[in-house]
Amino acid sequence: MIYPYTSPFILTDQIYSDYGGHLDNSTSKQRDASFFIAERQVSQYLETYLMPTTITGTYLFRYTDKFLTLDNTYVNQVVQTSFLDTQEKVYWSQLGTANIYVSLRDAEYGLVDIHYVLGNCNGCAVSGYPYKVQEVYNAGFSSATSYQADILLALTTYADIILNEIIGYGNETSGDAGVQKFSNQGYNEERFALINSSFGNSPRSLFIRKLLKARTRPRSIKL
Repeated sequence: MIYPYTSPFILTDQIYSDYGGHLDNSTSKQRDASFFIAERQVSQYLETYLMPTTITGTYLFRYTDKFLTLDNTYVNQVVQTSFLDTQEKVYWSQLGTANIYVSLRDAEYGLVDIHYVLGNCNGCAVSGYPYKVQEVYNAGFSSATSYQADILLALTTYADIILNEIIGYGNETSGDAGVQKFSNQGYNEERFALINSSFGNSPRSLFIRKLLKARTRPRSIKL
């Protein structure tokens, strides 16, 4: 998923502190870097943006497919659909979905139906069908969603993991790797088996995954 932002826009020092982060022993640039990485990682995990964002995606068109799967979930609007030939030339475009040609099948899962394709396309892969489809669409959460407690806590927790790596202490291990067995001076500990996630495999990483699970929209279910 393309991530078009270069700085954080949700997390601030105040929110980070309110949700358990510590401001001591770190600089504002270190925190900004951690906030940015956390927002980008959460966005990529959820396959959408933390604020409405208009992007363009180009996809191979297979006329046997039931629908087109966009790069993002939680699609707010399909702005324009363009059909391209094998020379990458646009031979027809359609605005929006208030027509008989394009429909947003499932906004949350990012699925678009193409009902009709204009024929007589020189350079099309199959007569009457385009080689590629280009979609301009808007996707992402509104602020009412992005500022809910589960997302803010997930962002804060991951930002804290990253910040601890930058300043050199605070995580369970270097790199925040998951520890399943531990023994020290007669004390032994064995935990439940850890799994890998987009945020790592430590207990805190899995905690983030649990916080965000209700927000995920796995497209494999729809495919």
